Amino acid sequence: MQLSLLLDMKPSQKQAAYLASLWNRLAGQHIALGCSCSMSGMSVTLEDFELDIADYLWAESERLGQKEVVSFLLFAGPIAKQVEPIRGILKRLEHEDDICADVTDWLLPRMTKTIESYAKLHGPSTDAPLFGGSTSWRKGYRA
Repeated sequence: MQLSLLLDMKPSQKQAAYLASLWNRLAGQHIALGCSCSMSGMSVTLEDFELDIADYLWAESERLGQKEVVSFLLFAGPIAKQVEPIRGILKRLEHEDDICADVTDWLLPRMTKTIESYAKLHGPSTDAPLFGGSTSWRKGYRA
């Protein structure tokens, strides 16, 4: 990203750019490595998490009466029909200047917590139990 563009961005746009970069790096690792995390014989990919996260954000915003957030999330259609909904949400948050502060203030903290938690668990660190192999499992689950 060009420095002049970064300087012109609002803090919420910078946070969205950071999250988009983190999410795309995680997706690239999973695709490049052919990785799917398995627990109890079930295979899960990043795309599965993406739909689940977007669906959670939508359901939670509806439950809490966040009408502006609901409208923002469903702008591209029903969550289940959106392709890469988290990437789409982050792209809009990063590039659109006229997004209501209520939307960014509600979405960005939740997305930050979720995506950073996912990165901690599945990221390239050897401390990530589902990525780092037996060493991480031993540290996290055995005395």
